[in-house]
Parts: sequence; C-alpha cells; structure tokens
Amino acid sequence: MSSTSAHVHIYHVAGLDDRDRGFSRQIHVIPREGGFQARLRYESLQIDVDPVPTEDQVLPGLIHLLHDRGYRQLRTQRIFIGERYLGNQELWVEYPDPEVPLETRNTWLAWLRQIVGRSSPS
Repeated sequence: MSSTSAHVHIYHVAGLDDRDRGFSRQIHVIPREGGFQARLRYESLQIDVDPVPTEDQVLPGLIHLLHDRGYRQLRTQRIFIGERYLGNQELWVEYPDPEVPLETRNTWLAWLRQIVGRSSPS
C-alpha cells in the first residue's frame, strides 16, 4: 500500500509493546464500504480492525486491541492526510492504559516483594 494514496490517512503509533520495548509504527486508515478500517503491522503482529462508521472510531478500536495484548503508554499522531504530508504539525493523542484488576496488582506486588526480599542482605 502506498503512502501517497489520496484516500489513505497515515498515523504514527508509539508506546511500549508487550515485552516493554519502545516501538513506533505506522497505522494506515483506509476508507472501506461502510466506514474506515485500520491496519497495523509490527513484527509478527498484524492487525486489521474491522470497518467502523467513522474515522474517529477506528483508532480507539485499534488501541483497545493493542491494550488487550499488553501494549501500554500508547499515543498516535496523524502524519499524512491522503497525499499531504503533515510531519509533526498534528498533536499526539494519548490513550490511558486500562486499569489493572486489583487481583493482578496484588500478584505483581507479591512478586516484587519476593524479588526485593531475595536481594536484600540478611
């Protein structure tokens, strides 16, 4: 898919992947019959979000899928409107991480206490 297509809008998405590594990739937002579809490729991950009625709905849908896979600190920025390059003219949109369930936080806290307890001198 060409970044010069008059109908495709391109966004950057940046954040931390499911292995806590920083990443930045392009999202292609493609007009489809009945709405807009988002497409993201990152290493072996390939996500094609089902078409939604408006362009404003497609990125939150993609972000939700990334959050479900453990991605965090996500933000997007539009860099192309069709063939027009925007560079850094548009502001970044930040998406809050989902709340971690209390039982998960307690598990992580217990795990952290075990690690810290092992490394402290007796």
